[in-house]
Amino acid sequence: MKIDQTYKWVFQKIIDKASYDIANSSREDINIIEDYIKANAFAATIQIRNSGAPCHIIDGQRRFHKEFGTYHASKLRKQCLRNGKVTRRNKKYQPLAFMGFDIEGSRQNGFSTMTLYPHGHGIILFHERTVENFKEANARFVTLEGGYIIPNPTPGISLIDLKPVGDLGDVSRYLAYSLKLEGKLQDYDTNYTPYDFYPTSSVDFPFWQSHATIAVSSPPFITAQGSRK
Repeated sequence: MKIDQTYKWVFQKIIDKASYDIANSSREDINIIEDYIKANAFAATIQIRNSGAPCHIIDGQRRFHKEFGTYHASKLRKQCLRNGKVTRRNKKYQPLAFMGFDIEGSRQNGFSTMTLYPHGHGIILFHERTVENFKEANARFVTLEGGYIIPNPTPGISLIDLKPVGDLGDVSRYLAYSLKLEGKLQDYDTNYTPYDFYPTSSVDFPFWQSHATIAVSSPPFITAQGSRK
């Protein structure tokens, strides 16, 4: 996909997930997608621990995907679930995260095939039933703006910086920022994973099988009504 197609695809999946959660919620006061995302989403920057030696960006992508996947499975979702216990029944409440791979210098339009500091940017959308559990588990890391700066959450990650989002415009802009490197990568640079969703499709995370049936408006910049079953 071209970068604008990727952006629209990712943005729509965030909208779809919020709509899916609303449709399956028992709370009558949740009906606006933008309100749901504002309450439960964060813009995320993930810094991988510096190994001290430069690596090719394909190896950086591989390392980032592995380290963030480990964090999501072994730390993040456990902090969201009661007593830290992950079961087949509660996996459906784990957060949906999108991460785009990045390297140093891309903000200034720099580009290299080697990197010392592979990292990523994206959006993490928590389920409204679990976001308070995450906040409680990380209360000592809360910032004045209501985000979280979490040092050394796993051996492979040196820092996680979460910032609250104010509206769908914030989500849109940060997703575009998260995907800025994609436009510079050549085909031979992207044979691993320059971006990805976590978790992947599984029977224990039914959103991926069901989201196509949720009726929402097309992006960008919508404030859609969530349908209820």
